[in-house]
Amino acid sequence: MSVNKARLASEILGLGAGGGELQKLTILFERHGRHGRGSIQALFNPSEIVLSKAANWERQQAAGHGGADSGAVEQGFRSVEPETFSTELLFDTYESRSDGVAWRHAVTSLVPASVIGARDATDVRRHTDKIAKLLEVDRELHRPPICQLRWGAFDIFRGVLTNLEQRFTLFLEDGTPVRATLSCSFAEFSGQARARAGELHSADVVKTREVRRGDTLHSLAAEEYGDPGLWRHIARANGIVNPRDPRPGTVLTIPKLRPF
Repeated sequence: MSVNKARLASEILGLGAGGGELQKLTILFERHGRHGRGSIQALFNPSEIVLSKAANWERQQAAGHGGADSGAVEQGFRSVEPETFSTELLFDTYESRSDGVAWRHAVTSLVPASVIGARDATDVRRHTDKIAKLLEVDRELHRPPICQLRWGAFDIFRGVLTNLEQRFTLFLEDGTPVRATLSCSFAEFSGQARARAGELHSADVVKTREVRRGDTLHSLAAEEYGDPGLWRHIARANGIVNPRDPRPGTVLTIPKLRPF
C-alpha cells in the first residue's frame, strides 16, 4: 500500500484539516544590483489562502454644492490599509531524510517524540534563518527586501515580511533543532503610498492649502474643485469676506464637497 507522505505529514504536524496536503512554497526576494533575486523554498498547507484588506472611513461634516451648507454628516474616505497575508511554513531536516520505516512508525505513533536519537539530520536553523533575514534591513536597499510568494503557477502575494514567530518542535539528543514551524505575516509594500497619493489629489477629502501670491478664492476653487464658482465653500470654511485678496502664507481649510 502506497503512503501519501505529503498528506501524512500534514496530519501528523497539525498543519491543516480537511485533507490539505503540504506543498512547496517559493519565496523570491529582491537583492541589490547584479545579484538578482534570491529564492527560499518551504513547505506549507494551502488548504485555505486568505488575503485581507481594509479601508478607513471617518465621520465628517460635508459642504453642499452651490448653496448653503447642508450640515450633513457622512463617511469620509481617509486611507486604504495595505493588503495582508499570513501563513505557516514548515522546515524539517529529520523526516526529509527518513525512510519508509520511519514513516510507518510515524503513522503508528501519530505524534513524534520531541527529542530523538542521533541520526543523519542537520540543524534546521540553516533554513529558518533565511526567513528571519527577510526582516532585516538590507545594507544596499536600506530596507528589508520585497518578497514574491508563489505556489506553482499561483502568484499568491507580493509584499514585505512584517511579523515572524518561530516554533522549534523536534530536537536531537544534543539539542540540535531539526523541525520548525514558522508563523509569517506579510503586508503589501505599496498600498499605503498609493492611498496617500489619492488623498492628496482628491476633492472628496478635507485638506489644507497655503495661499501663494496671486491666489484668489476663485483660482483656488478652480484648482481644487475644477469650478471657480465653488469659492464660497472655501470662504465659509475659513471665515473670509473678501474672496479676491487672501493673504499669502495663510493656511486655508479646503472642505470636501458632497458628491450629490
